[in-house]
Amino acid sequence: MEMTFEDKFARCVQNLNNIDKPDYTEFELNYYADFVELIALFEKQDGVTFGDIQDRFFGEKYYENAEKKDLDEAFLDRIFGMIEERINLYKIDYPFQYQNNEILILKQNLTFKNKLYLSLLVSSKLNIFNPFQVDITTDFEKISYVVLKKFLPENAIIKEFGENTAYNGNAVAKIKQLANELDLLINDYELNQVSERNTQERGLDIVGWLSFADKCGNKVVFLCQCACGKQFESKQHDTRRFENYLQFYKTNPQHTMFIPYSLINVRENKFYHSDYIERDYLIFERKRIIEYHNDTSFENSESFKIVKRIIGT
Repeated sequence: MEMTFEDKFARCVQNLNNIDKPDYTEFELNYYADFVELIALFEKQDGVTFGDIQDRFFGEKYYENAEKKDLDEAFLDRIFGMIEERINLYKIDYPFQYQNNEILILKQNLTFKNKLYLSLLVSSKLNIFNPFQVDITTDFEKISYVVLKKFLPENAIIKEFGENTAYNGNAVAKIKQLANELDLLINDYELNQVSERNTQERGLDIVGWLSFADKCGNKVVFLCQCACGKQFESKQHDTRRFENYLQFYKTNPQHTMFIPYSLINVRENKFYHSDYIERDYLIFERKRIIEYHNDTSFENSESFKIVKRIIGT
């Protein structure tokens, strides 16, 4: 029997309740900050405090070891410090307020951008929202499509190549159709390595290009992967396959990844976990996605329904 929305949601709540402290490394502060925000989202107008998270992570215990207590509190200070960074980075698009530097609480009268942030927050926690995984990943591909369309000039051509694609047939047929549209030759030997029974997209979710009136294959092409999973760095090789299948003419494609995580390090003007990201990659993370997404019709998506269910609207 297929699970209803409420059945799936109840399982997500149970998943969250089963986690006192996530098993991230202490280096992954941005993931911990996401987890604290998620707790604050579920608490709505009650919010969460430093003490609430301390009790959840480490238990309501008396510290006989003062040094251990200091280390635990310093760790939480770093998490809440990152949340304060986000307040300054996202400004009015940030859906929480940190009242008196004591309570992280969900704002009232949330804007579309606030709810988009929360949708991306939910998308970044597939281990908790796994009953909705197919809906979330499909929605995230649609979000990424809208962002790339807004980011590139109006004359750019943007097409989905993953779950929502209009390309027909198996993987080989889809790649041949794409090559024809891009005016590119195919490397027959490499493409023949792909099984005729393979119907997947071979790691390419969205493709965009700036077209010319001529049929010359020399153009700027964006090969995009959309990755909600925490191990997004392992997916960066997916779009590089297409440099084997297609003979790009005189210019390399721009490999691009969309992820729902917040990675902007405002102090360094770089990415957190920069070592996860390969060279020659363009990254659209949470801040950049929110900056370029303005399609309010997305409020009808399943991802937004999850957010609305949490906040009780």
